[in-house]
Amino acid sequence: AVAQMAGLDVPVVPDSHEAGITEPVARFLEPMVVDIRPASGSKNYYFYQHGTGAIVFCITPDPPIVGTDRRETSAFLPMIAPRMVDLMPKLANIRVRRTWRGLYPMTPDGSPVVGWARELEGYIYAVGMCGQGYMLGPGVGALLARMVQGALTKEDEEILEELSPYRAFMKEEKLK
Repeated sequence: AVAQMAGLDVPVVPDSHEAGITEPVARFLEPMVVDIRPASGSKNYYFYQHGTGAIVFCITPDPPIVGTDRRETSAFLPMIAPRMVDLMPKLANIRVRRTWRGLYPMTPDGSPVVGWARELEGYIYAVGMCGQGYMLGPGVGALLARMVQGALTKEDEEILEELSPYRAFMKEEKLK
């Protein structure tokens, strides 16, 4: 939205993903579980146990739901529940507290857009984190600081080339 206000075009679109959270249960799950096997209506799904004991789960819809509609659907739970229970039967009798739909800022290749704008002096792109913003944020923030300071390392330059706003965007996101 800020890039548009500045008259810049950036290939980021909102992509809806549905999620849910269960009641808290005794701790039994440490890593985040990601199942990349596609199934009807979805490409993958993932879940983890929050510090409170609740299980947080989400699905990547197929086809993607592009747009800003945040209303959850009645299709989500019947789609994800059997897959989760099949993978981990211990989840069968845990009650779901609520569901919601959130928006991921997606790029065509699933990688963020980070770099200086050629069209507007002093403007830096740092958008399209594709659902990974909390994980990427600290590193991207440090990279932006080095950009502004003019203190980029060779590794920084390689990263910026890969995330350039002017890259070809010809590959597709791998985990979709």
